[in-house]
Amino acid sequence: MVASKEFFSLQPPSEQKPTSAFNAGKSPIHNMFRDQLTITTWLCLGAVTQGLLFAAIGRLAFAPAVLVVVYKVLLTYMQVIGLVRNPQMDGVLMKKFAAQFPDEAGNYGSKPANNEICVFLIGARCNHPLGMFGPYFKEMGDFFQSMAKNLDAHADEFGFLGMTNWTNAADRPTANESLQVCYFKNVEGLHAFAHSEYHRAGWDWWNKGYTKFPHLSIYHEIYQVPKGAWENIYINSHASGITSTTSSYVDRDTGKTMWASPVVDASKGLLKTSAGRMSRSQEDSHEKMGVYNPY
Repeated sequence: MVASKEFFSLQPPSEQKPTSAFNAGKSPIHNMFRDQLTITTWLCLGAVTQGLLFAAIGRLAFAPAVLVVVYKVLLTYMQVIGLVRNPQMDGVLMKKFAAQFPDEAGNYGSKPANNEICVFLIGARCNHPLGMFGPYFKEMGDFFQSMAKNLDAHADEFGFLGMTNWTNAADRPTANESLQVCYFKNVEGLHAFAHSEYHRAGWDWWNKGYTKFPHLSIYHEIYQVPKGAWENIYINSHASGITSTTSSYVDRDTGKTMWASPVVDASKGLLKTSAGRMSRSQEDSHEKMGVYNPY
């Protein structure tokens, strides 16, 4: 592998720690609630509601639904032709980018995957007929929310980088499992959190009440990844997954603690190839293969 130019961040650092993607979510409860019923059930509920309104006020009952549909169609059309902003593009970086973590001074260096990382997957599912409204599901959720907030508040202490939330929508039509993907600097930080007061409350609650809620499922997986054994790539995307994380460093000029995004330009140099992003190839490996580079 030949030397490469130092990587540079596509996002400016912040003096305040950004909230992790999990805690900053705009509609987790809304999406979870929507997942509790099938499309057929939601349509039937809408039909019943429409029927009751029609019985009460006659044809005027159709006005709200018609107006909403017309509004949605017109808004979508104007977004398609560019007359109004498309909110789905908010936060999208029109670049090819990857995650590379800065050092304690905020420098990204020129060697890809130059840090070890720990990836922690933790998930849960409620198998009760009432789904999220089943007994003890709320208590379990409250404990997890508290843990997530404490991870954000004590990120440096435990080497916590960030967390995202996903739903397994391919397993069954409703009440799907929820998966959180967490990133730590190392497994020692993860274990330190697991044995801390912030985790013990929920841990003890589960162990002592285990026989009361056989309908609740939980699991986790841990992957300790050494230097040079991980890579990622995002193209025309918002910062998601590992690129939504942040890490702290001390600004040598001001002495302030800053929070940096790992998002760096991956359109050229070593970062443009998978092997390069793992420090396992040279910059010109794609050129030798005749691969066209549109970036």
